[in-house]
Amino acid sequence: MRRIIQIISWLALAGTFLSPVLFVAGMIDLEQSKRILLLATIIWFVHTPMWMGREPEKPDTATIP
Repeated sequence: MRRIIQIISWLALAGTFLSPVLFVAGMIDLEQSKRILLLATIIWFVHTPMWMGREPEKPDTATIP
């Protein structure tokens, strides 16, 4: 689960960088860029605290015989 959340947050972060680049390149208009930035920012702020700064989950060795 942690890996999936990390991938989502990294993709959202990439969206915040890609959106202005696509706008400057003329591939998307300003309104599309704004929507992508807003959505990517919201997704990043929701998902990143779920994994960043926390220890990876370790299997419970006490239950394994």
